[in-house]
Amino acid sequence: MRIRINSRTRVGIEGLGPVSERTGVSETVRKRQYRVGLNLFNKKPERGVAYLISRGFLENSPRGVARFLITRKGLSKQMIGEYLGNLQNPFNMAVLECFVNELDLSGMAVDVALRRYQAHFRLPGEAQKIERLVEAFARRYCTCNPDFVQRLRNQDTIFVLAFAIIMLNTDLHTPNLKPEARMSLDDFVRNLRGIDDCGDIDRDMLAGIYDRVKGSEFRPGSDHVTQVMKVQATIVGKKPHLALPHRRLVCYCRLYEIPDIHKKERPGVHQREVFLFNDLLVITKIFSKKKSSVTYTFRQSFPLCGMVVNLFSVPHYPFGIRLSRRVDGRRLATFNARNEHDRCKFAEDLRESIAEMDEMDAMRIEGELSRGKGRTTHAHAASRNVMENRDSGVADVEIDHQQCMDHLHQMHGVVVPPPPSCPAPAAPSRLSQHPPPTNVIKRNVLSNSLVDINDPVSHRVAVALAAERLQRRGSVGSLDSGMSVSFQQGSRGALHATSPRHPEQRSPGRHLFGGIFPGRRERKLSASGVPDCKPPVGKSTEV
Repeated sequence: MRIRINSRTRVGIEGLGPVSERTGVSETVRKRQYRVGLNLFNKKPERGVAYLISRGFLENSPRGVARFLITRKGLSKQMIGEYLGNLQNPFNMAVLECFVNELDLSGMAVDVALRRYQAHFRLPGEAQKIERLVEAFARRYCTCNPDFVQRLRNQDTIFVLAFAIIMLNTDLHTPNLKPEARMSLDDFVRNLRGIDDCGDIDRDMLAGIYDRVKGSEFRPGSDHVTQVMKVQATIVGKKPHLALPHRRLVCYCRLYEIPDIHKKERPGVHQREVFLFNDLLVITKIFSKKKSSVTYTFRQSFPLCGMVVNLFSVPHYPFGIRLSRRVDGRRLATFNARNEHDRCKFAEDLRESIAEMDEMDAMRIEGELSRGKGRTTHAHAASRNVMENRDSGVADVEIDHQQCMDHLHQMHGVVVPPPPSCPAPAAPSRLSQHPPPTNVIKRNVLSNSLVDINDPVSHRVAVALAAERLQRRGSVGSLDSGMSVSFQQGSRGALHATSPRHPEQRSPGRHLFGGIFPGRRERKLSASGVPDCKPPVGKSTEV
């Protein structure tokens, strides 16, 4: 027995001709691409719309997208609401305006029109998104019902009334709320006093709204998730959560599990009820069967991505189906169908669903690689930018000892005696006439991590260059100086420049949320403004 849940209808765009003729792609591939686009929309709506537009399934205009959201099946009502409520995307806001303009709300009461409007999507949870959706509804209702709006003092009354109806629906149909705590008709009327520019709305109209909302809850229209929820309700036992926006039921089939293909079993033993979803295969067993309902016991489930389907035939099981993993070849399950028709149709649906999930997974991997490459490129660019724009105050060049002495003599008149290993230069221009000997080790005196404090010559060179830096810059510290000195310290802060830098002690509270949850142990500032890096007494200073 095999029950087809959804027929394989032809997928195309009205008025554009057969998709295979337009793109040169087979009909099977085009249908798969369309289902991939639906899956993407039901996970990330903006990405799904972009994919469908790029594949030619959707017109690249707000009106085309709005009509698609209203007329097409396979879209999650929850994700439609998320897409229409996206306040950050101007294209989504244009789609919302076209969406409401496609609805005819003429001659309807406010609550009836709002019910019809809300049947196309599920309201998002954020108040700002709900407000934006209600604003669009109020504008459209005023356009469709000008005679009714003329009897009001202000058109904004429709917006306030629609918002109040949504709150009333939530209050009356929240399951955990006690009956005595629910809003009564008098409460509803009292809350809406003076909303029409200090005027009241007719009580009979409000009473009619209250009765209709109380009698029937506002619900979005059914979608593919509704069917999945019905299946989930019939399965008992520990099972995965099935009702997800992107999950849809493909087919249901009765198969018979084979423990050992070489051992013959009695006919009908190990009967399994198999539910094939677009991304998951769920295997169940009948738990109880009544005249009006059937309950299933969950057995196991397998994701379709990376699954392999093989058909086989042995004397005991002529219609065998073997499921395994592509990565390691591990066998997942082995079944036998009742006849060749059931086996072929189930294998066809299963293989197509596997191909659909494999394409989704390939797109996911490609997206992750692209994002990783972008992050790497951004990190390299940021690193180059930091190196090129270090706030060191001087050019990052490498000069030898003789160049330092000539530079100090020309700029400051400082005469530095040469070290014993280097002969005294005969003239300042000698560096330009003769190249430096290759056996002389060059020093980068501009980085104090390479300055030998014990070398008096290098120390005097560093002090002189620091003095030049003070005259040229308004800031005492730099990014690579290892100092924390304020502008107000003046020359006194320069005396602390030669003090060794203490490693920063990380407090347990100063983690990722350090700005929100400050640690108990904060480094105190000393009188000079320099952080006191002394570790707490009696506590370990290891990071």
